[in-house]
Amino acid sequence: MDPMDLLTPQEVAQAFRVDPKTVRLWAQEGRLRWVRTLGGHRRYFKSDVQRLLTEPGR
Repeated sequence: MDPMDLLTPQEVAQAFRVDPKTVRLWAQEGRLRWVRTLGGHRRYFKSDVQRLLTEPGR
């Protein structure tokens, strides 16, 4: 997995213009996949973010 293919919660929130808490909620709902870094931080898959950004009715 290339680290460039992962985004921080803040980066995802900025892309959607929402609060980072909303990003966590979307992950809990299964709308976004995530992995935990060695330091314990969440990172989201850029491909999921791009898919949601282009979804009709977003």
